[in-house]
Amino acid sequence: MGERRRSAPGHSTVHLLCGLPGAGKTTVARQLEAGRPAVRFSLDEWMLRLYPDLHFASGNYGELAETCKLLIWDTARQVLQGGTDVVLDWNQWSRERRAAWAARAEAAGAGVVLHYVRTPLQISIERAASRAARDEAGSHRLEEADVRHLAGIFEEPEPSEGLWILP
Repeated sequence: MGERRRSAPGHSTVHLLCGLPGAGKTTVARQLEAGRPAVRFSLDEWMLRLYPDLHFASGNYGELAETCKLLIWDTARQVLQGGTDVVLDWNQWSRERRAAWAARAEAAGAGVVLHYVRTPLQISIERAASRAARDEAGSHRLEEADVRHLAGIFEEPEPSEGLWILP
């Protein structure tokens, strides 16, 4: 088993999230923000504000999202330097992504915690449909096929990744 990374007392922490679409990651992110001194950065909210007509399945979405994440990170590092926790409200769906963002956090002198929000696939599909029906601001519309596709590429976190994993 890999060594677990933890935040040291007195240091700020970067909270990463992973789980299926509709699992409740943003709900957890908002709870973290409300329950401690923390600033939440939502990729969906930033992307929808910057590119309101861009669909997440568009060919250039990935490149624009990566640029947006780096912009968010520039701001988040400043927040961390002030001693406040940061909640990165976007899906760390792969081992590679989790490792990359954990490395960024550690390079900034912050601790890292991964919140794994577990939800059965059918519940995720139902929640995504409900959110789409409400036309919820700050989130992308996901159809059942989208949720199933994303569930197919999701990599469940493992202790061997060396992250402190919380439910």
